[in-house]
Amino acid sequence: MKLYYDKRLKDPTYYIQQGFRNGKKTTTKNIKRLGKHSELLLITDNPLEYAKNEVKKMNEEYRSGRSEFIVTMDFNERIPSTDSLYSNSTSLNIGYLYLKDIYAKLNLSDFFKSVSSDRKITYDCNKICQFLTYARILDPASKYGTYDKLDTYYEKPQVEYQHMIRFLDILDRNSDQYLKHLFDNSENIVKRDTSIMYYDCTNYFFETEKPDEEIVDEVTGEIILGLRQFGISKENKTSPIVEMGLIMDSRGIPISMCIHPGNTNE
Repeated sequence: MKLYYDKRLKDPTYYIQQGFRNGKKTTTKNIKRLGKHSELLLITDNPLEYAKNEVKKMNEEYRSGRSEFIVTMDFNERIPSTDSLYSNSTSLNIGYLYLKDIYAKLNLSDFFKSVSSDRKITYDCNKICQFLTYARILDPASKYGTYDKLDTYYEKPQVEYQHMIRFLDILDRNSDQYLKHLFDNSENIVKRDTSIMYYDCTNYFFETEKPDEEIVDEVTGEIILGLRQFGISKENKTSPIVEMGLIMDSRGIPISMCIHPGNTNE
């Protein structure tokens, strides 16, 4: 390390510089500001000699393997993302691997093969379901938020966002069979006790002022009520809500769930 100051100035600022090697090139960087000549006069009669002694002291500390630096950081400043390795995290998520073992015991790969065997599907329903499940447990986010972080998982699953959205349609059409399959295969993981069952409801509000409109089935004439309806909100909201019911066994482990319009009586 060395001392740097502009000798042409009457009141120069003293810096301690350190040299760095970048490949075949070398460069220097200011690592500490000692202060202006006029500022140092407040603590010493000879600012230049004081600055040289500070450099000597830091060199001795550096050679002994001990060196102190003061770093100023602005935590409100946003660091721009670039293609540089320094601005990208190279760590991968392996926290889901224990969930992977539990998921495998539910035999969901067989379920999705059976419900999609008669359809021309070019994507892996089971893989999409896997990582939607892992993300919901470890890092809850929107569907796009989950898709955007798929490359942070150890396996780096190759899934397209459009396929993730299309998978939800398949899951919706087979939701009752899906819930039954989960319950039947949960015995592979934990003993179920249905001697006593519990049922409870909650609801979710939506940032809208209008409820969903009624739909009339053109074939049967049945009136289908939209899910978002005005009802008694658990959070005392005046917005339309949707009601969800959860059925649990005696150990508090879910058995099934149901979704109803927000004005349905519990």
